[in-house]
Amino acid sequence: MNAATTSPTTVPTRRAGTPRRLALAGARAHWAATAGTALVVALAAAMTALTGALLESGLRVPDGEGGPLVAVASSFAGTALVLVVIVVAATTTLALRRRRREFALLRAVGATRGQVRRLVATELLVLAAVAAPLGAVPGLLLAGSLDSVLVEAGVVPAGYTSALSPLPVLGAVLLVVPTTLLAGWLAARESVRTAPTEAIRESATEAAPVGRVRRAAAVLTAVAGLVAAFTPLFVPGTIGGATAATSAFLLIGAAAFAGPVLVEWAFGHAARAASDRRGAPTRLALGNMRGFSRRLTTVVVPLALVLAVGTTQGTVDHAVQRAATEQLDAALGTRLVATSATALDTDDLAALSEEAGVTGVVALGEAPAQVRTDDDDGLPDSLVWETTTLRSVPPTVDPAVLDPGITEGSLAGLAGADTVAISTDTAFETGRGLGDDLHARLDGTDVALEVTAIYDRGLGLGDVLVGPATLAAHEVTPTVHLALVETDGPAEVDGTVPTARYVADATSVDAASQRLSSLLTLILLLFVGLGSLNALVLVTAGRRDELRLLHRTGATGRQLLTMTTVEAVVTGVTAWAIGTVAVLPAVVGVSVGLLGAGVPVVDLPTYGALSGAVIVLTVAATALTASRTVRAATRVTS
Repeated sequence: MNAATTSPTTVPTRRAGTPRRLALAGARAHWAATAGTALVVALAAAMTALTGALLESGLRVPDGEGGPLVAVASSFAGTALVLVVIVVAATTTLALRRRRREFALLRAVGATRGQVRRLVATELLVLAAVAAPLGAVPGLLLAGSLDSVLVEAGVVPAGYTSALSPLPVLGAVLLVVPTTLLAGWLAARESVRTAPTEAIRESATEAAPVGRVRRAAAVLTAVAGLVAAFTPLFVPGTIGGATAATSAFLLIGAAAFAGPVLVEWAFGHAARAASDRRGAPTRLALGNMRGFSRRLTTVVVPLALVLAVGTTQGTVDHAVQRAATEQLDAALGTRLVATSATALDTDDLAALSEEAGVTGVVALGEAPAQVRTDDDDGLPDSLVWETTTLRSVPPTVDPAVLDPGITEGSLAGLAGADTVAISTDTAFETGRGLGDDLHARLDGTDVALEVTAIYDRGLGLGDVLVGPATLAAHEVTPTVHLALVETDGPAEVDGTVPTARYVADATSVDAASQRLSSLLTLILLLFVGLGSLNALVLVTAGRRDELRLLHRTGATGRQLLTMTTVEAVVTGVTAWAIGTVAVLPAVVGVSVGLLGAGVPVVDLPTYGALSGAVIVLTVAATALTASRTVRAATRVTS
């Protein structure tokens, strides 16, 4: 009886062919792909558990002092969860696509669509149920190892200890397992929705067209990415810049949906550009890549993610620092300032006033406080109250001496008690406007401060300005770290430094904060990099039959290695190109949002390093795996 006439009732019996038995047999038969998928699932669970542990710890810090940690964890979570979904889906899809012939044969001998789906679901469920908890536990422990770094960066108070509980592990399992199952269902759908004999024939090739649903998803995601990139045109400041940064991930998502079309187009142009004098291995490599665009998309997208994540994060950091420098420099109108790491007391300020050539001293005090950013009483304090620093300024200060960039109201309103001026970012975040009340905590006391002015140089001066009357009304004594010194001549004044030097030092990235940012970014890049490396190994190792057939038809081992190397180079360059294109709108949007119109800011060192890493990683991983695969293929053939 041939495959076409096999009855569905001839499927293996319930005892011999249960999904569990077949799933375990399939996992053993494809142990390399199973191990690679399990590794990525474990890493994804570790990332998710780390994110959950940081969020939970921030929420459990008493007195609302965990707000900065919640903000850091939320920012990290947004990026991490997107990467987890994309990398896990790509790996699972790639591992199952290698087994299309196996699923087609099961359909040919009588297996129903439901049985094949249950087989895939059972195998992935067992794999994810084991790998996810095993990966989540190290992620939970990694969160505990970050305690000292968080304290040094000032994100949490001294004596902070991570709140480790089973909840992040449970959350990781609940996210990663369904993501793996959904990716497996989508990957197996191609094999089960076609006729058995047709599925066997197509298992040796790839279905070229991308469905209408996937095309529509790609277009919608790309449009969303472009809209996000231009958000700073309507929402200026850090919020607009942060929103613009998300466009890179949306555009990478669009590339993932439209990947086969993009990759086939890129490889097709490369193939047509190669002349006959390029040699048979090169022409074969380019033609082969064009015919297997779906397979290579699962490699290209994670590699493009590596470039997009690192470049976008570095660019945002550079843009924020530059914007803070420009705003602080524009706000301070004196040529000299006096600073102290501890405090400038009354005697110090009086001595400055008596120095020759000094015509005035404007002291700017600071006081710790918390600002309410959400009116929902049911939320934890860490989500409702944001820790900040109030900067005390004289309400009659000359704009030529201190200019916050007032857009509404006037600093003169700070002469009265319980008044406040807020930055445009704070106004947008809290929904407060001129005349509204901003709820704050001063020395543990909840107070309502009337908004009398809104200004746009919050990155330079801070988000909240108050007058001395407000602090005095609540018996809060500000600490003076900065005093603006007015002079009537070019002579230097003892105890002062040039304003330009102070601005450069004040806006330089703190070493501890930079270490925390670099560490979190490195964790993201390692996850995506390992996922990309795993995909490269799976793709190359899965081509043993193909390489064996080429060797039988006359290709030498050296020609096969040349072919795979050419494929690796073109794949790496394609990933670099897609990552670069995805980053450009984000770079422009972030720069416009934080710096205004002008030449965009780009973290060129990071971009250059990651560009080289993407191509080198692709070539090295492919060459090492291909050499072993080619040796095995040629040895068996010989």
